[in-house]
Amino acid sequence: MTHRNKTVIITGANRGLGFETAKVLAGKGYEVIMLGRNEQELKKAQWEISNEFKEANTHVFIADLSNFNSVTQCCEHIKASFSKIDVLINNAGAVFADFGLTQDGLERTIAVNHFSYFLICYHLLPLLKNAGAARIVNVASHSHYPGKIDFESFTKNKGYFIMKAYEQSKLANVLFTYALAEKLKNTSITVNALHPGRVDTQIGIKNQPWHVALFWKVFTSISSVSVQKGAETQIFLATDTSVEGITGKYFARCKEVKSSRLSYDKILADKLWEETERLSGVNFEL
Repeated sequence: MTHRNKTVIITGANRGLGFETAKVLAGKGYEVIMLGRNEQELKKAQWEISNEFKEANTHVFIADLSNFNSVTQCCEHIKASFSKIDVLINNAGAVFADFGLTQDGLERTIAVNHFSYFLICYHLLPLLKNAGAARIVNVASHSHYPGKIDFESFTKNKGYFIMKAYEQSKLANVLFTYALAEKLKNTSITVNALHPGRVDTQIGIKNQPWHVALFWKVFTSISSVSVQKGAETQIFLATDTSVEGITGKYFARCKEVKSSRLSYDKILADKLWEETERLSGVNFEL
């Protein structure tokens, strides 16, 4: 089955889960927009896909997902180039060994892993609405289960620890997914989150001190799955007819599963939405 008239955006499409997803969807006939920070790596990934699938229709857009202005400008370029988006896959993620702030004054993990999802959805919502039955797929993680939200830690060092920051950002992904699905319930846009499995990727290795890279390598090597296996659930949510109309759910191994107790806290979700709006300067009206 081909999808010649379908357009998909994948963030972090230059490597790992994002690249695998881009490659599979290009092979299925999707027009694939590959979004990421490193232009050289993205173009190399684009070339590899075109080399494997001669008819692949791919595009590269550059954005630093930790920077509000960069995300905004990239989305404006996409809106100028495309009339609709059928699938948005928020896949890009990052971890950082030490506490640090972005140019916008946010802790880097929450900036990349949560705020970029929020801003990209905000800016590209008109194109998703134009598609009719569009899908938003947010890559979260089972790491969200022990996660808690400390709003002060979004901008201040509250005893920073790499896994604590990552768990918080992944819980934010699930809370955001449920909140956005509820707000879009009267539209034809669905929003779902997923756990890809503990995938042995370079998320915690690249640009990290040796001890952090070693810790992450050991962590991901325990019961880890291949990138191909890890990408299956986001590909399933992006393409499968069995999930048409299903929204506000959390998936693992291509099946709906329960997320953490805290992820269903609507008061917490509302506060996260409000704080994200406040800190990003965006009024996300639907």
